[in-house]
Amino acid sequence: MSVHQASLLTTRESTRQPILSLAVAREGPATVVAVRGPLDMGTVGLLVDLVDNVMSDQPPPVLVLDLSGVDFFCAAGITALLTVRRRVASGGCALVLRKPSRITVALLDMVGLRHEFTTD
Repeated sequence: MSVHQASLLTTRESTRQPILSLAVAREGPATVVAVRGPLDMGTVGLLVDLVDNVMSDQPPPVLVLDLSGVDFFCAAGITALLTVRRRVASGGCALVLRKPSRITVALLDMVGLRHEFTTD
């Protein structure tokens, strides 16, 4: 398993806290990317880059994005999911969204994309 973190820019008085955590694991033939934290303009590039990295070697038959830990989701997150879906499909793989958080589901519903993704 590998973990990638982006850190929030801070002032001297505050402590540095990771704002996004991405962990990669294998579950049988699937690769699972666990996402924790906000998917916003400042962090979605990290997710897309990681997916590109996973897809660059031998793409797994299934890529699972575990979105249960996403605590903020916006238009940039939607764009990132659409980008990831396109790149995964071009690699001949299936994309599954695992336990998307309430905010993720609410926004996907709002824009009419909830049923465009396979979820478990």
